[in-house]
Amino acid sequence: MNDKIRQKLKQLPDLPGCYLMKDSSGQIIYVGKAVNLKNRVRSYFRGAHDPKTERLVEKIADFETVIVKNEAEALILEANLIKEHDPHYNILMRDDKHYPYLRLTLDEEFPRLLVARRAKADGSKYFGPYPSVGSIGRAREIVHDIFPLRTCSGHTFKKGQRACLNAHIGRCCAPCEGRISVAEYAKIVEQVSLFLQGKMPALIKEREREMEVAATELRFEDAARHRDVLQVLKALADQQEIDNSSGKGDYDLIAIAVAEELAVVQLFFVRSGTVISRANYRLSRGMEEDESILLRHFLQEYYGGGDRIPPKLLVDRLPEDAALLAETFSAQTGHKVQITVPQRGDKLRLLKLVKENAKAILTNYLNAKDRQEAKNAAALEKLRQVLGLEVTPARIECYDISHIQGTDMVGSMVVFINGASSPKLYRHFRIKTLDGSNDFAALQEVLERRWRRGLAERAEGKMPLDFGDLPDLIVIDGGKGQLSSVVARLNELPGKKPYIISLAKRLEEIYLPDQEQPLRLPYEEPALQLLQRLRDEAHRFAITYHRRLRKKRQTRSLLDDAPGIGPQRQKSLRQCFGSLKAIKAASIDELAAAPGMTKAAAASLYHFLHQDSEGKGPS
Repeated sequence: MNDKIRQKLKQLPDLPGCYLMKDSSGQIIYVGKAVNLKNRVRSYFRGAHDPKTERLVEKIADFETVIVKNEAEALILEANLIKEHDPHYNILMRDDKHYPYLRLTLDEEFPRLLVARRAKADGSKYFGPYPSVGSIGRAREIVHDIFPLRTCSGHTFKKGQRACLNAHIGRCCAPCEGRISVAEYAKIVEQVSLFLQGKMPALIKEREREMEVAATELRFEDAARHRDVLQVLKALADQQEIDNSSGKGDYDLIAIAVAEELAVVQLFFVRSGTVISRANYRLSRGMEEDESILLRHFLQEYYGGGDRIPPKLLVDRLPEDAALLAETFSAQTGHKVQITVPQRGDKLRLLKLVKENAKAILTNYLNAKDRQEAKNAAALEKLRQVLGLEVTPARIECYDISHIQGTDMVGSMVVFINGASSPKLYRHFRIKTLDGSNDFAALQEVLERRWRRGLAERAEGKMPLDFGDLPDLIVIDGGKGQLSSVVARLNELPGKKPYIISLAKRLEEIYLPDQEQPLRLPYEEPALQLLQRLRDEAHRFAITYHRRLRKKRQTRSLLDDAPGIGPQRQKSLRQCFGSLKAIKAASIDELAAAPGMTKAAAASLYHFLHQDSEGKGPS
């Protein structure tokens, strides 16, 4: 424990909140919540712990705390911080491909209804999670059948343009043509929200009022449209009433199975007494947590932020903070949510089936993992033999360069540990010393920077190591020229060097530093396939970063350089004027009328955009 931590421990408050543990590089490695921050955080630095907690404590170089009003707020904040920072030692959901939400984009002037993978704090309203992509697609289709929301993207939607086909067939109210005001559109959005929350009585009452107003004002076509929608809504409401009165009810069944560092959660979604869908998720056990803690984190992650939670969540064991979770979900949805363990009857029998499914899926995962580890070990041993290495290469790094005619030149480093990729150890490099296209020199720069950084970390005694964990084998994407240039540069640097090879893509030839002729392995050889995976991953990682930098450069706007015009004012100006050309054509008064703008900011922007015509352009 360092002096900084000792001082901070003395200042901890007796209040609820969250704590963020950091390593020596400032990276957040663990996030937790506490009813009493003083007692909880101090407990990490007192007494004995299990091995994983001991390893966590060894790496803690600093921590932060966030104070909240109560434990419920701490619960929500903890979940949000884990999603934001992805800490190494927290429980992480490994597969979220099955839980979609419907997103009502309230941050737009004319909102749309989209499908989203996660609920975020971005100004939109989220409905879900839905059991499957099929169910969310049907729900979205019903909404568009009843309510004329726009479906065009933000890129294609422009005020003053001609309406699309959806407007002509009555499935869009055409805000682009100005057929509806912002206030009128907001009423439709409010009704969509009521519909997705299942608040049919309030929605039906509102529609009946609108139909009566339209009939009184002799707008008979509008009245007929309201009547048709009412018929659909009443039919759906009647079906809801039948389902609820049947005694079968809606609930989710949730069971968890745990082994080694993995856990599997299995869900059955029951609606009106019938299992309509299933889903399963893998969790990584960051700190060897027990099943009740794992289940609490899963329920937070899965149901937090949505409002389509059934009245009952039936679990095979009570999660940690079950009462607090139920209270949070109840406030979130507007109806009471219970988290219970069934004791008898059909629900208990069905829950046992859910548990068996979870165990079977976990067993399959572990068996597949064992088989893959055995295949990786065999491939590494074969690689050791064909390269003539003394030890099996546990850590292998592969490097690649990506650019277009020397612009936005970047390098990538990917890392495989024991034959498996370790994405958290991947690193990007922006080439700093070159102006033109020279892959050999770029590779030399990347390897030299990586090697010097690693030696510096070791000399400083930095823990945990980042670049200081040196590789047993380095693979270069390229041929003999790339290999020779890298070997020559690294030989000029201090320290014992790892073995270095290159893999040429055209004939999959392996070039060795001490041999003139390349080595060729059969295409079905696992050792070659391992090298190919490394090379392809390095190429993918490099080109993805290169494209991101190129896109960022190409999409940079003149407004980015305008003094006093930040992201919010840029967004406001684009919404008001539609294009940079229109913004340049606007007067100072017109610019000042945009939301968020002031007279001074408008004048500054006007002079900035017209400085060339005023004879003040840059020389």
